[in-house]
Amino acid sequence: MSMTIALDVPLLTIPEYARRSGATINVVRKQCDNGQLPFVQNGTGGTRYINMVQLTQRCMDANADKAWN
Repeated sequence: MSMTIALDVPLLTIPEYARRSGATINVVRKQCDNGQLPFVQNGTGGTRYINMVQLTQRCMDANADKAWN
């Protein structure tokens, strides 16, 4: 089966991801620190961007073996 998913942007800043998800900025930062959210960062102390492509893939992989799919 083939599936097409369209993302409006491949990367989101932490504040924008927090706004869209309804989480606080601190919660999103902790999720990044704990490895729960994939992110990219340019250099030490640089801005973190949530990798929406990788997050989508993680979600798809997590449910790939479920019978209801």
